[in-house]
Amino acid sequence: MLRRSLIFSLLFCGSGILMGQSASLHAVALDYAGQSIYTSVAWNPFITIPEYSNRVLCDEKGEFEQVVPLKSPRVVQFETGVYQLYLYMEPGFHYEVELPAYREKKWDDQISPFFQPLSLPLVVLSRTSLSTRERIDGSMDVNHSIATYDSLFINANREVINHRKLGQPVNTDSIIQQMEAVFNRDSSMFFSDYRRFRYGALKLNEGKTTLAPLSLEYLGPTVMEWHPGFVDLFRALFKDFIYYFAGSPEGLEFRNLVNRNQDFRQVRQLVLDHPAVWSDTLAEMILLQEFSELFYRGEYHKEAILIMLDSMAHDPVTPQFGIYSAQLLEKLSSLVTGHIPPAISLEDLDGLSWSLNDFNGKYTYLFFGTTDHYGCMMEYPYLQSYIEKHAAYLNVVTVMTSEDRNKLDDFMHRNAYTWTVLHYEGQPGVLDDYMVRGYPTAYLIDRNGLLLLSPATLPSEGFEQQLFRIMRARGEI
Repeated sequence: MLRRSLIFSLLFCGSGILMGQSASLHAVALDYAGQSIYTSVAWNPFITIPEYSNRVLCDEKGEFEQVVPLKSPRVVQFETGVYQLYLYMEPGFHYEVELPAYREKKWDDQISPFFQPLSLPLVVLSRTSLSTRERIDGSMDVNHSIATYDSLFINANREVINHRKLGQPVNTDSIIQQMEAVFNRDSSMFFSDYRRFRYGALKLNEGKTTLAPLSLEYLGPTVMEWHPGFVDLFRALFKDFIYYFAGSPEGLEFRNLVNRNQDFRQVRQLVLDHPAVWSDTLAEMILLQEFSELFYRGEYHKEAILIMLDSMAHDPVTPQFGIYSAQLLEKLSSLVTGHIPPAISLEDLDGLSWSLNDFNGKYTYLFFGTTDHYGCMMEYPYLQSYIEKHAAYLNVVTVMTSEDRNKLDDFMHRNAYTWTVLHYEGQPGVLDDYMVRGYPTAYLIDRNGLLLLSPATLPSEGFEQQLFRIMRARGEI
């Protein structure tokens, strides 16, 4: 209770800038004792770059408290165990919340790039104004309305999908009217928009309404990339939009405009001419989403897409979309040969910190593996041979996802492996940065710290011979 009072005191007695730009929350659940909760406020809707992030360790009583800096109402996410919990928070308020029963994330899920967390809303017990101290029951908070609405929507959506699968008619307009009769008295703009976006998903799943009227009636007329309901409906409506659009008579020019002309303005105008696209901002949002997908498919030149993103960053419809474009450009280019790879800051088994700059001057074979994957085990003797034969010009660095650092240390000593091994736990996002979708995965970085092979050939598939060819072509041997 004393620490909870301290939160209130800090917010009340702090500077005027802090007041109205922060919110706080508190929860206590014994099964969370000693567990970490990662708090984040999403920013870029196309890649994982939070506007704010923090890690809080629950105390021995399972008590969790957090002050979140907010300039405007936002949806705040809390990741812990298997959960991705979310809460709509407004600056200037304190929230007492209830955590769901703790469920630990299994080790296989921790290292899997395909793990999907269980998304749940946080239950609000009460909300208190930090300026007036007025307290309302959680049942009167918008989060309660959202949770109640979602429980009804999930059932309605399941009914619509099942009827469509069976080829049976269903009146979604009637379903929407029934749901609105329950919730239309809620005056919250956030919740009103939230319901509209969800109804758009309902109509989409019904399968009777085409893209243009769905986009105009349920998604428009304003781009709200900060609103999770908007983003969910946008992704559902415009998933693979370019794939289908480029194959239509109206979009036949698209591929040439990207691959040959790299003419961003014409590309944007081409998308804007589609009847489902009601603003140039929406057109840019579509392009940002699709470029991030097309980049890895092989139908479009990677350098062409990077040029397009660079043009978007320098000539955006809004300054914010310029930032989104620049961040996506940096993310995608980080795994393109000739560019600087994603930064690494990890510890070895002796606790020493390493970055990629520490390996400049030699080629660096960066290998992502585990101690128990059969495919990795077949490659490790090759790695050791590289250390013994090519140490004068080649670093061998492995990022290992062993569950236990002591077991990893034992594995290295037991097999007499002497390459540089880094443990991933200090930077779990490194797996996403390097697009690790399976083990083993490898990259080759040149002497100057630039990507040379992305991805690199595995040892058993001829990496050693490929390295010799590269060095011979460069006159190094």
